[in-house]
Amino acid sequence: MSHQTRQSLQTLLVQDYPNYKVTFILEDQSDPAFETVQEFCDKYNHAELFLSGKATDCGQKNFGLARAVSILNRDIEILVFCDSTNSADSGWLTRITYPVRIGKVDVCTTFRSFAPGSGRLGGICQALYATTVFGLITIVPKPWGGGTVIRKKTFDRLNVAQNWLKTVVDDLTLGNLLDKAGVKIHVSPENFLLSPLENQSIKGFLSFLDRQILFPKFTNPWIWFFTVMNSIFLSLSMGFSACGLALYASGNLGAEYAVAGTILWANILLIGSLLRIVNIPRLPIIRSFIGLPILVYLSTFLSIKSIFLDHIDWHGVRYYCGKGGRVVRIEKLRDRNFTT
Repeated sequence: MSHQTRQSLQTLLVQDYPNYKVTFILEDQSDPAFETVQEFCDKYNHAELFLSGKATDCGQKNFGLARAVSILNRDIEILVFCDSTNSADSGWLTRITYPVRIGKVDVCTTFRSFAPGSGRLGGICQALYATTVFGLITIVPKPWGGGTVIRKKTFDRLNVAQNWLKTVVDDLTLGNLLDKAGVKIHVSPENFLLSPLENQSIKGFLSFLDRQILFPKFTNPWIWFFTVMNSIFLSLSMGFSACGLALYASGNLGAEYAVAGTILWANILLIGSLLRIVNIPRLPIIRSFIGLPILVYLSTFLSIKSIFLDHIDWHGVRYYCGKGGRVVRIEKLRDRNFTT
């Protein structure tokens, strides 16, 4: 387990909240995080470790979540789901659960900002991508990474665990069940979580982005279609504009093409500026401007690639998916290097 992940996990154990329990979910004792998690459980009375075993019919993460919920005390009223890479300040749990505790809503969700401390372009691109997704979920509220709070009665009424045991994605599957049942989702941007990305490479970012594009292909096709079309449009616009500016500079095109190209690239720089400001912490300006075109073209490449895929590769496992993200077949991948 990395030092970053260890620190992130510890922030979830020192929340200023009177009565809560943290359940760490691992597949088995061979997990690299086992010793650290066991250490935390020995140190903190409100921490426990649950070994889920191996999934055979759904995503491993979904399997672990569904099985862990099934063993929780019946007196538990509120469930909070949070990825292990997210860090929270000590008051986060109190704030994020407040709308649910007072009965304002049954579900509250937030997102996360990535912190590429080293400034590597892979981390910059991932942070920029995350801010665009946040823009999407503020328009169409859905759990998507970050953390989600849900009333236990609502979770049980919608048979979330049973649906997780058939699918590969947890948050988008939950969001679809909530939408279908007409349950309001409260998005809480003031409770953003922070995910450190000290040494994210372009290769690591590609692995992350590939899954992010493929997940909605099976669970929310309209989101996937919008992503594909938007990426292609932006790539073509940027490419044609750059060519137009180059041809104008060489004297082969009129000034109107240079004006159009300049306006487009000025808008792209403006978007980059807004994205870097929205991200917490604020991203370095030059690397953001460099990272945005890279993000667009990588997203376009993976979007086009996703058209021809019927599976998702995740942590050394290939999940073949059908409608709604339902897993139809699982294969173990061998002799490959996998990036989380």
